[in-house]
Amino acid sequence: MLKAKCPNCKGKGTVITEKMNCPTCLGIGKTSFSLGSGDEGQPCEKCKGTGKVIFQSKCKTCDGSKFVFFCKQCNKMMKTQTSSGLCLTCQNKKDPVVYSLKPPMDSQLVRKEMHLLSRVESVKKMGVFVKVAPDTNVLIRSNDVTQDYAWDIGEEVIVKISYINDKGKFFGVPVHFKKFVVEPLRGRVRKLRVEDLKPNMMGSFIGLTAKIVSVMQTPGPTRFNLVDPTGSISGAAFTKPGERAFPEFEEDMVVSVFGEINTHRDVIQIEIRDMDQLDSDESNILIDEIEKAIDKKATPKKIDFSIKSPILDKLRPGLTDAAKRIKRAILTGQPIHVRNHADADGTVAGFAVQLAIKKLMETEGYDPDTIRTRLKRLPNKPPFYDAIDVTKDLDFALADQVRFGDKLPLFVCLDFGSSTESLFPYLQIKALDLEIIVIDHHLPDKEIQDLVDIHVNPYFVGGGYELSAGMLGVELARIIYPDVHEEIIHLPAIAGLMDRVEGKEIIAYIKLAEKKGYSVDDLRTIGLAIDFEVYQLRFSEGYNTMKILFGIETNQEWHSKMYNLIGNEAKKLLETSLKDSLPHCKKKVLANGTLLVTIDVELYTHRFTFPNPGKITGLIFDHFCSKNKDKAVVTLGEGPDFLILRSKGLNINFPEVVKLMRKEISEAGVEGGGHEVVGSLKFYEGERDKVKTFFVEHLTKLKTNIEKAE
Repeated sequence: MLKAKCPNCKGKGTVITEKMNCPTCLGIGKTSFSLGSGDEGQPCEKCKGTGKVIFQSKCKTCDGSKFVFFCKQCNKMMKTQTSSGLCLTCQNKKDPVVYSLKPPMDSQLVRKEMHLLSRVESVKKMGVFVKVAPDTNVLIRSNDVTQDYAWDIGEEVIVKISYINDKGKFFGVPVHFKKFVVEPLRGRVRKLRVEDLKPNMMGSFIGLTAKIVSVMQTPGPTRFNLVDPTGSISGAAFTKPGERAFPEFEEDMVVSVFGEINTHRDVIQIEIRDMDQLDSDESNILIDEIEKAIDKKATPKKIDFSIKSPILDKLRPGLTDAAKRIKRAILTGQPIHVRNHADADGTVAGFAVQLAIKKLMETEGYDPDTIRTRLKRLPNKPPFYDAIDVTKDLDFALADQVRFGDKLPLFVCLDFGSSTESLFPYLQIKALDLEIIVIDHHLPDKEIQDLVDIHVNPYFVGGGYELSAGMLGVELARIIYPDVHEEIIHLPAIAGLMDRVEGKEIIAYIKLAEKKGYSVDDLRTIGLAIDFEVYQLRFSEGYNTMKILFGIETNQEWHSKMYNLIGNEAKKLLETSLKDSLPHCKKKVLANGTLLVTIDVELYTHRFTFPNPGKITGLIFDHFCSKNKDKAVVTLGEGPDFLILRSKGLNINFPEVVKLMRKEISEAGVEGGGHEVVGSLKFYEGERDKVKTFFVEHLTKLKTNIEKAE
């Protein structure tokens, strides 16, 4: 009996009779919602904060059981399973049994008078040869055919075995039944579990009971990702190039798999010859075992962090939850979509997490092609999830679902995505019932914390700028795959130095990097090389280039040559840009004693070249800070429709200033975010003077804390 997801409710047990935006909150989820305001609003009571009102009823097709069954004789759909596998109509009929030979084939099981299912292979003068198995034929002799008949190659024929000679050759006669029952006839086979399959068993024919967690159609075979309580393995089934094998079997079905053990690109796999679906009782028992095993295997072992840090200790629950969810995605064949901010800090986070995931996938038996399809990492230019980027990401994910049969992905956002600027893209992701993990160190907004599934941020535990996203990403990678520790332990220092992190944590990470032979100058040079290459790569992850620059799984001579060459070139470009830009800087001392330095980066920097306006603004800021150690310093990089802020010694909370500007000069269309003392904003070009005037006046009202800064 074939068990399948209910075609009406898609295996959910309920059907949506009506779905609409909540009439009370108009789909926002809050009764008084205002982006950027201090008022976070109250969750809507009618929709419980979801923004949607959904009316559901029990599916009438499956009676709420989520599954339907098909009679193995007439293929009629049934709500409940029967012990015989037949519907009531067929149970009341006594129909003959016709056997279908299944691999592994054992001709010794074939007996005289047995009815076999076959297909016409060839028509000769002596008779008709019908195939009952890939290597087994039955001869229907001409004189055994009682009537003239036009045989078609490939035609299905029921043949009755009439004679078996001393050499084991089969002879038979064709028969016709209006109704009959098909039962499989299979030779003895070793039933094993995934943990039992070893490379020294190549060519062995085995049976495996497992759950299909994903199906991917390649230009060649169909690939099934299989999991049982002891592990996971890939299976390949082939009919024709690019043609779906076993189309009746879909993900989440529990099956008996029969095939030969072999390898694909040095990874052990099963070459699938046949599959049978288990009945519901057996399936439910195995699913329970598998779910328990997956949950146990996905739960990370507790390991010490690379350094001692009270803030990291407080973040452990969030990092552990994120690692468990990522590991579960790997174990269940769910694609993972990683996005990281396109700077050195974000790249450290993204690369480290990508490397850990890739290594765990390899350990779990993923082949290189599947890893390339299931794991994607992309750089994110702005410090928030842009609507264009999320639209592309979702469209690519949906296309992969159609093309390869993939599940929709788990989204992991690193070094960005904590502010309400990412709200609308996140809502798009959540509209498809997908999960979002955010690992960030920018000042967070509560709306985002409430929306995403896992949000790790030092600000939630009383931290500030002691840890960067790169540091958090490396610790997350170590929890996902602890054996990656030695390869990536020098990366947090690069991230922290490039993101100007201050505190005992960065000092501790630098000491770890020094034990690997890297000086602070080396780390800064690598960081500059990363910044330079990320800028040139633009929308590409550059995984192999990053491996060379980080010195991971690469020729160490290449590593030294490349990071020094690129890093020193980047230094020269930075020095030249600073020298060229200083004559165009305008200086002004505000009423509170703050030195304000401004430059029009649109007019006095090269476009579309390294360093970018943000990097140049930072260089100018560093220059004037070194010349004015006793003063609060603010540097503004101006463009026609944007401002870039760098500051020290001033009690400023930049994200709050952005919210204030939205309220006070709403007509300017101000958007932006960042950390408390650094960030960027954009506005309508026609309101440039108004925005700058408001911002400078606000700076003048702030108190300085230069004593603390020193």
